[in-house]
Amino acid sequence: MFIPIKDTNPNLRKPLATYSLILVTIGVYLLQHFYRFDHFIFSKALFLENPLQAFPSLITYQFLHGSWAHLFFNMLFLYIFGDNMEGSLGRRFFLFFYLSCGVGAAISEVYLDPYFGANNPGLLIGASGSISGILAAYAIRYPRAKILTWTLFVFFFKIRAAWFIGIWIATQFLFEILTPQDTTAYIAHIGGFVMGVVIYSVYHKYRLNRGF
Repeated sequence: MFIPIKDTNPNLRKPLATYSLILVTIGVYLLQHFYRFDHFIFSKALFLENPLQAFPSLITYQFLHGSWAHLFFNMLFLYIFGDNMEGSLGRRFFLFFYLSCGVGAAISEVYLDPYFGANNPGLLIGASGSISGILAAYAIRYPRAKILTWTLFVFFFKIRAAWFIGIWIATQFLFEILTPQDTTAYIAHIGGFVMGVVIYSVYHKYRLNRGF
């Protein structure tokens, strides 16, 4: 297991959107202990039956988490990788990018994971898909950035972002193949990653054509 500690990239600007997403997500998690947010959870059954009614949950599910560990690791990745991508994309587009990757992750889980909803209600929560998209964009934008990584809970290494993120997405494919009925939505992680590649590539090409 390898855990990112920090990257070597300086912030281009104060990452207010990233910090806001982290604070809101933590706040929502704390409120989950006092209030029921069932209507915020993404449901495969509802989405297939009534997409318009389910549409808001494509956004809201991204702010819900099932445990402290789930929340902590998602917010750690967002903190380390989100600030630089916010600086690169700009705050408004970064928020659009983040939420869009989460939407793509959920839709990928619905249509590409045959086990999702087959033997369970088909419910989805978490920011993992959104953050997967950020990782994809980071790997494209800053492939040579160094990531200080805690490996096997013992060693600390600096690994280039392209390698770190490449290994991470490869493990998502591996876990999906080896544990296809696991409750972790690995297909959503992969879908969010692909969505990140597509959106960032289109955005980058647009900026080049505009001469930015």
